[in-house]
Amino acid sequence: MVTFYDVSGGKGFLSVVLRCTVKFIDSISEKDVYHTILKVPGMESIEEATKKCDYDIDEETQKKSEGEKNAFLENSHKFECEFYSILAPLLDTPCPKVYKALDIKVGEKEGVIHMEDLTLRGKTILYFDNINLTQVKCVIQHFAHMHYKNLTIDQSIWRGKFMKNQEALAAITEHIDLMINPMIKSSKREEDFAPFVDKLRKFYSNKEFALYSTKQSYIDLEMPPVLVHGDMHSGNIMWAIDEDGNIQNELAAFVDWQIMHEGSPMSDLARFLTHCCDGVVRRQAETFAIEFYFECLIKEFGSKEKVPYTIEKLKKAYNYCFLTQAFYSMAIIQMLFLAIADKAENESIKNAYYDFAILKALHLFEDVDRLLEGDMKDVFEKYGV
Repeated sequence: MVTFYDVSGGKGFLSVVLRCTVKFIDSISEKDVYHTILKVPGMESIEEATKKCDYDIDEETQKKSEGEKNAFLENSHKFECEFYSILAPLLDTPCPKVYKALDIKVGEKEGVIHMEDLTLRGKTILYFDNINLTQVKCVIQHFAHMHYKNLTIDQSIWRGKFMKNQEALAAITEHIDLMINPMIKSSKREEDFAPFVDKLRKFYSNKEFALYSTKQSYIDLEMPPVLVHGDMHSGNIMWAIDEDGNIQNELAAFVDWQIMHEGSPMSDLARFLTHCCDGVVRRQAETFAIEFYFECLIKEFGSKEKVPYTIEKLKKAYNYCFLTQAFYSMAIIQMLFLAIADKAENESIKNAYYDFAILKALHLFEDVDRLLEGDMKDVFEKYGV
């Protein structure tokens, strides 16, 4: 007998992840079962979440984007299949073991990735949960190791072959205002957000800057690219668990490599810190994160001279990435909250989740504004005035 249930509810939007349990007719123990995971690509989750948010996106735009959404889904699933079959063994990064992967053709052929059941040794957390500084350091160490492998393997294996998804997040820039507004209206703190929105709306709605940040900024800084996960948020990081199921400070796996692409070595770090940390932890982490990443690279390469980056350029690259990822983090609050609101244990916890996200967003706005008034003032003058 085979049973299954969706373990991805409220955490992922480009696929459904089914945990399948196979019980055998000759089993003599309840433990004599087989667990495995089927990841099925599809847009149903994100469409349902978008309907709940009731974004004011006109009908013409929705119809026009249907073909683009299908192409994006097919392309993203294809890249993930290629990652697991070709790149994962070379990059030596924690990820699930994959047994079989089939491409998707929307309307013609179902796609799937059959992988090991990581729920037996790891858990994800919500956007509305927090992490600690030890976990931040753990993730940075894995980034550095993955980037070292990335920069020292045969570059012809990947350079220039994973470019399409560079524009994946920039594509939502024109909708960011529509996505942020419902969150602010529900926040009960509109007067706190208003000055930032009025000042920065043109900047965070500027697709030209979003594309520059993702596709060109690291090139202008003369920094060798790496393969970027692209969606390093709480639902795509599995933390190791102990025998009682309690989350530990070590990683079990990075999952969901659907929008993997070539890009800046600071892209995943910026997304990780803006999405997974509250303002307190993120601000604390930003006091040491880049220097710690650089130290990890020195250990990987064996000497400072072999590291192809400088701390100064890494900080600049991080700032470019932060200025886009901060707004993407805010834009998904309403969608993620409505996806999990009815799953909260009680009303007070649900309210606390939302309050946590609102303060997180406010701190992001404050830090974006501070950056655009300071070290990145030239960027604001070019793209936001």
